[in-house]
Amino acid sequence: MTNRSQAIAQAFAEGSAAYPTVALGREQFASALSTRDDISLPITHGADLFLAIAGSVGDPAALGRVDAILTDAAPSLRRYDSSDSFLTEVLQRVRISMLISEGASAPRIARYDGRASLGAWLGVCVMRMGLYVLRTHRNAREVPTEWVDELAAMPTAHPELEAVRDRYAETFGAAWRGACAALPARQRAVLRMCFVECCSIETIAATYGVHRVTVWRWLEDAKQKLLDGTRARLDERLRPDDPSTQSLLTLVRSKLDLGLSQLHAMVPR
Repeated sequence: MTNRSQAIAQAFAEGSAAYPTVALGREQFASALSTRDDISLPITHGADLFLAIAGSVGDPAALGRVDAILTDAAPSLRRYDSSDSFLTEVLQRVRISMLISEGASAPRIARYDGRASLGAWLGVCVMRMGLYVLRTHRNAREVPTEWVDELAAMPTAHPELEAVRDRYAETFGAAWRGACAALPARQRAVLRMCFVECCSIETIAATYGVHRVTVWRWLEDAKQKLLDGTRARLDERLRPDDPSTQSLLTLVRSKLDLGLSQLHAMVPR
């Protein structure tokens, strides 16, 4: 038996002893490592390597333990953002990144090499994802979002309403952009995924770890907020009884309905 084979056998023995409820066979473990040239000897954290390989093949007990490790790493994210919603989003993104296969490729947790502890390795992944999500949220707050212009420029079947929009271009633009900017960061991010990245309902749902119906409810809520926000801002700039106000609101509703209609069929009733 070679030194490598002995090290793999020892790692398997350590993992089996540490995680007796994990169902991973010796041959399956060895096969997963057979083509890995990044495994250095001795294997410092054999039990963790065993757990990572078991998680990569979908063993329920291993996945539960990995999830517990991720949850333990979550409090460190509060140095970036103390909100529970931020922690939930980051952890869900890490779960998807680490534990779900991409096409024919194994889940990313299969890349763990046993040099550092699995807790430390996953902790670094969590912190990196936290920084990524933080930058995404910051960009959503600070940079004009493309979907604002995408929706505003979307043609409708009402040329007479477009004419009203053109006549009140400055007033409408200020009201519309103000309403868009007032949306919560998550709704702006979801709208951007829809209208700029052309993501499907399924993709958005997987990103946030929710059901497709939940995403659709978010979109419907964002639509209502945009209508209410645009109305309030138009009332500040035009007379409340000005018929142009209603025409502009009808235009906004038409654009939103048109923009979301392509997604509607994806949501089960």
